Amino acid sequence: MRITMKGDYGLRAMIDLAAHYGAGPVPSGAIAERQRIPEHFLDQLLIMLRRAGLLKSLRGPQGGHMLARPPAQICMNDVIHALEGTIAPMECLPNPGACQLTAGCAIREVWQQVEAYTRQLLLATTLEQLAQRHRIPAQQNEPMYYI
Repeated sequence: MRITMKGDYGLRAMIDLAAHYGAGPVPSGAIAERQRIPEHFLDQLLIMLRRAGLLKSLRGPQGGHMLARPPAQICMNDVIHALEGTIAPMECLPNPGACQLTAGCAIREVWQQVEAYTRQLLLATTLEQLAQRHRIPAQQNEPMYYI
């Protein structure tokens, strides 16, 4: 499994929203600035997350984005699945026909275990947990602080 910048930035945005849960809509510009995410790319990710049912968005001067559910009810797996798709480390796991050796492959069994452990960890880790321990720099070269 390789997480792209799409998954990394998306998780950071969702953690930011989790840290501000209950405070009303958060403008994408504020998320982009705090998380150092290019705003045009962030906007694309927020659309994907909204379509996946993880976000609500409000337009207008008081608009912004909010989590669709409490942060304790959204896990890392939800976000990664919405942005990256499968977490399978090898193509033969979701698509057994991709390899002629699938039926008797000893390596495939190991990849299945890797996928199972990864999924278990991603399912067990909520945005609330991540927001509670996430630290961001106030500005470059300054000490870290909790949000």
